[in-house]
Amino acid sequence: MDRARGNRWTAVVVISVAGLVAAACTSDSGTKKEGAGTTSSSSAVAVASDVPSLFATDALTEAISTVDCTLENGSESTCYSITVHSDPTTVEPGPFCPTTIDSDDSGIFTWDGDAPGLYALNRPFWELLASQGYAFANDDGTINVADPAGAAPSGDACLQATADDSYTLTALVPVTPEVLDTPTELDTVAQVGIALDGVTVFGDAPSGTSGAIPALDPCGGHHDPSGYYHWHFGSVSIQTNLDATGVARTCSETQDAGALFGFAYDGYAIYGPEDDGTTPTDLDECNGHTSDTAELGSVYHYHLSFESPNLPPCRVGATADGKLTSADNPDVSLPDGGGPGGAGGAPGGGPPGGAGRRPPGAPPPPGQVQAASHAHAHNGSKPHTHA
Repeated sequence: MDRARGNRWTAVVVISVAGLVAAACTSDSGTKKEGAGTTSSSSAVAVASDVPSLFATDALTEAISTVDCTLENGSESTCYSITVHSDPTTVEPGPFCPTTIDSDDSGIFTWDGDAPGLYALNRPFWELLASQGYAFANDDGTINVADPAGAAPSGDACLQATADDSYTLTALVPVTPEVLDTPTELDTVAQVGIALDGVTVFGDAPSGTSGAIPALDPCGGHHDPSGYYHWHFGSVSIQTNLDATGVARTCSETQDAGALFGFAYDGYAIYGPEDDGTTPTDLDECNGHTSDTAELGSVYHYHLSFESPNLPPCRVGATADGKLTSADNPDVSLPDGGGPGGAGGAPGGGPPGGAGRRPPGAPPPPGQVQAASHAHAHNGSKPHTHA
């Protein structure tokens, strides 16, 4: 999506943050897809805490306030409002796509084709994809790199979007969470929440099996085609994931497996994968439980995992209507699950020759590269799963 970079606006994210609930929430029913009808159950009592002080000062553009909001279950509620930059100064994005096959100045990607897993974007990875019929590297060793906001590339390409800090984002999260009757699945590019560094959090990045790989930096983030930076991993513990899989990349963010990462859009906090140095054994299907926390007391909260990606797979609470919008950029892409890149690839069933594999020399099927390039701008394909 090409668009002029106009005057620099102050980017704003309005968020309600409320993981401050002293009740466990579990469900014996299966997860449902984002957007399905929901029913509210009991809401819990919020724990007294200075939530605004938990966010990085540099991430905010104005003081946090509270606003009236309506939850997806029809409840009238109150939300915290937090304003942040679309391209926050609290993080140092990159690197993403390498310029050559041997460059170590590159990011990572969770490949979900043949031989799935977390990889550095280096020679072994590009050679793996070449063995599966893809052609991301040219004969001279350069990597095909494309901006997903521009014209669709003519062949396989590593995608690297251009940053844009000139607009605002608005998000809402309830101050007092309300539990739904059934959890909601957080699938490919679903809106997950907001990190304490002011960066928005989305579910799995789109699949690369369509012939377009949306590269992540070593901390698990990248820019949307419309320019805002966001996470696809919980950055506070991603180094453990990288080290465990032998990915020779280093995240520049402070690593703490027990740290508070941020808040989900249903108001519950998201912590690293550990509690007091150990991995919890009583987590529910959404990777959540109730236990003591340093910041919020004894509350229900989610945990990141040691799997890749490491975000909670579902949420238990109701989110606010319009939980993530932009008041001053009508062209911004704000997907909320079901984006192109499901287990079978892009819409149409994936590359010929079987899931995750293309016959040698075969070009990308018509429309597949473009579909993946703009995966953050569209919804409506099979959910993304990882082996």
